[in-house]
Amino acid sequence: MYLSLATRKLMTSFLVAIVLTVTAYAADPNPPSIHSDEGAWPIRRQWTVAETQHFAEWINNIYKYKTKGTVEQRRAKLVRVLTDPEMNLLLNPEFAGEQANPQLPEELMWAMHNIVDCAKLTVSLSSYYSYRRALPWMFSYVRSGGGDLRTAHNNTPIAELNCFTSDTLDYFFRNAVIGFCTGNYRVEPFGENAQESDTVPVAINKQFLIPGAMHYLDGHVLVLADIEKDGELRFLDSTTAASRDIYSFNGLNSVTGIPPKRSNRGGDPYAGCFQGLRIFRYPIAEVDENGKVTKVRRRTDKEMAEFGFSVEQYDKVEEIVTTQHIVENGFKLDSFHEFIMERMRTADSVVPTDFLEHYADELLDLYKMREISVQEAWANVLASGAITYPENDRAENIFTAGGRWGQFSTASSDVEIRNRYYYLADWMDNVIRWYNRRPGFIDTKGLEKYYVEDRGNLARALVGEKYRIFKTKTMEYTNSAGEKVTLSLLDIEKRLYDLSFDPNHAPELRWGAPIGSAEFASAKPIDTPLPSGGVVVFADAFKKQAYYRAVCARETTESYLSNMFTSGFPVRDKYDGQLMKWIRSAPPVPPLISLAPMKQPEPKAEPVKAALNLSKNN
Repeated sequence: MYLSLATRKLMTSFLVAIVLTVTAYAADPNPPSIHSDEGAWPIRRQWTVAETQHFAEWINNIYKYKTKGTVEQRRAKLVRVLTDPEMNLLLNPEFAGEQANPQLPEELMWAMHNIVDCAKLTVSLSSYYSYRRALPWMFSYVRSGGGDLRTAHNNTPIAELNCFTSDTLDYFFRNAVIGFCTGNYRVEPFGENAQESDTVPVAINKQFLIPGAMHYLDGHVLVLADIEKDGELRFLDSTTAASRDIYSFNGLNSVTGIPPKRSNRGGDPYAGCFQGLRIFRYPIAEVDENGKVTKVRRRTDKEMAEFGFSVEQYDKVEEIVTTQHIVENGFKLDSFHEFIMERMRTADSVVPTDFLEHYADELLDLYKMREISVQEAWANVLASGAITYPENDRAENIFTAGGRWGQFSTASSDVEIRNRYYYLADWMDNVIRWYNRRPGFIDTKGLEKYYVEDRGNLARALVGEKYRIFKTKTMEYTNSAGEKVTLSLLDIEKRLYDLSFDPNHAPELRWGAPIGSAEFASAKPIDTPLPSGGVVVFADAFKKQAYYRAVCARETTESYLSNMFTSGFPVRDKYDGQLMKWIRSAPPVPPLISLAPMKQPEPKAEPVKAALNLSKNN
């Protein structure tokens, strides 16, 4: 059969592309070099720095599909993550590598899913990866330093669960996920048995702080999954809620609670320094002269140095506590977040308008996902009756309850979406700080119609642009009558503290429609039942849930309703209010320049006016 020259060239290019694609994965960064026939699974590789980069690529790919994939992928829970060929690169034989172990039995994936939470997510992902790549893996059992493991002032490793000494795959995975909790992270860097700990603090730099690392804050842990070019960290997360969701909207704003080193303290200056950014203490397989595994053990602190073990973050927090700033690259940085971004960024400049546009799309996407949850909850309530509010129960509050409440309430996810919104204001706050401090770093593309020759007027311009962009980004929700109601991001921002998390509330109230308004008229009122057998009528429940609609973190104590206060609690400023401190001190705009913005008052004057009245509206 005759093929034209053009066709032959096209086929050649296609074959070359296939070869290059296969070669890209075929070049295993860490080929098999050892062997074992004992334990939970065969071991064929050692953990190396190259292997941690491979692990980082695997985690980062999951994050990309959790944020940019189909609706099903963005809502994917653990079993879907591990069985979706696009989300799980280890289902690609070339990425899994030579002598990789087969897919994990489905019953073990479901066993992990059924009890997954933030800590068990770290166990599940790392154990699965180690098993598939035929790597050694292990976890510690820890003894409490006093009280609950998850809140003790420190914990001590006392025993281990080792893949090499575990008889079966089933035994290792079931015991790993059951026996591990956030208390495993509460081991001091140089405390008793510290070199048997599961994790170590990591240096803050591009080489070592990579996807697969973690941030442990008091009682909660996040998996680092992406680093943006401006140095922003992005995380994967899960909670104890019965829905067993895996979230992807935690950002750098979640990096809190890192304690300072205390140089003036007697004894160990790093006592209590277990919160912060961490990496696994990768185990090592000892082998005989033939490469056969004879033992799997923890790496020592010295051996972990090549993977990034460092207590620098605690030194830097002490520096900012002592001097009120951190000096890095000749700049005085006001916060540890700025320090992280200074170390991690790859961009030479930032464009606030591009960031704002991109971030608005992300927020809108999160709210569209929320609407799916709202409709599922409402359908369940209509079909099965009202859902009991978890009142006065420390074991199961509105953020941690199981059952139907845990499945259909959005209390936990609403906290995280609010934090994503807050980070937008935090990021712009930093832009304004950088404006004079780092000449040329802030690219004012898209702000040409504004006067931005000083920080105050730059803040005014960023408020105006936020208003303009938020007004153009819209979504729809379905009300109780089955009709579509359009909301812009600006509408949602105004209602930020009115979006009900209570699954018993009609979609109108879930989206903040004022009670008594025309938008609310189609709502079907359903009261919220209590464990005692009583109910709180829907309007009273909405008022008494106001505090929980404004919190910035999931709480661990009892949740209240019937006797809950309705005012007097702090409410964080929204975007306009946070930037108002700059606008108030803005120099007057030169007369010849002020004429242009006056032709477009909507994106400029109205949000500033709204910000001035923010304390009244919140």
